[in-house]
Parts: sequence; structure tokens; C-alpha cells
Amino acid sequence: MTRPPSSPRKANLFLGLLALALAFGWAWRESVHAREGKPITPSKTVNLDEVKMSVYEHEGQPVGHVGLYVEGETQASASLVAGRFIIDPGKSPHPPHVHSDEEILIVESGHGEIFCGGKTTKVGPGSVMFSAPDVPHNITNTEDVPLVFYFMKWTPKSAK
Repeated sequence: MTRPPSSPRKANLFLGLLALALAFGWAWRESVHAREGKPITPSKTVNLDEVKMSVYEHEGQPVGHVGLYVEGETQASASLVAGRFIIDPGKSPHPPHVHSDEEILIVESGHGEIFCGGKTTKVGPGSVMFSAPDVPHNITNTEDVPLVFYFMKWTPKSAK
């Protein structure tokens, strides 16, 4: 059995340190449980017919359809999203924007323009955009047929 300190000052110090140790222990426990509650995205293959496409709206107006192949935390990424987007003719999913993720966009079909890092480039099938974190970017369909692209965004665990 531990003998309590003999003076009130020592007793207060002892109780303060004990409270601090308990608080750190509780915080560590909660942190572990929070990480355990988020399952790591498993390795898998997803076929196009398995991707549920949903209407995508900007400012209350439909601008196309989006579907996600993969979304979640991975062993190396705090966040990973991979999907497919079909932009309606003459539309854009959103104005130029920035985010902390790195992003790759690959045009499958159609033609349009990609704004990235202050430059607008005409794009078509096979065009690729890479955007580093916090670089303004967007894509616009400039034709009268849908523009289809695939995208992947990720944030390394060390960056979050």
C-alpha cells in the first residue's frame, strides 16, 4: 500500500499528478478506440456495374452524375476517394476550388477545359490533371455531349 504524502502541499501535488496521469490514460484509450472504430479500406476490385451513380448538384441544379469506387481510410492514407463523374453538356461540377487532398483526374470521353494552378487547358480522352494540395482547379464540359472522367483524391496519414 502506498503511503500518502505528509504535507498538504505534497498531497495536492500528488493528487494533481494522479489526475493528470488518469487524464492522459483516458485520452490515449479514447484515441485507440477511435482508430479501431474506423475500418481500413480493404484491397478489392470494383467493376463499373457495381458503382451506384447518383445525381450531383451544384447550387441546387443538377450538373451530372457521380459514383464512388473506393472511399475511406487506408493503411497509408487518412482519406482516399476514387470515383467516376459524368458531367452534363455545358456544365461544371463546381467553380475552381482547393482542398488539402492531392487529386488526379483522367478524362475518359468528351471534351472540355480544366483549370489547374492558374492555367486553363483544353482536354479530351486520355487527358490527365494532377492537382497538389491547395491548388485551385476545376473541369468544365464545353460540348453538347457528356464528359466522363475518373478521379482519385488522397491525403497521406502524415499530412492530416
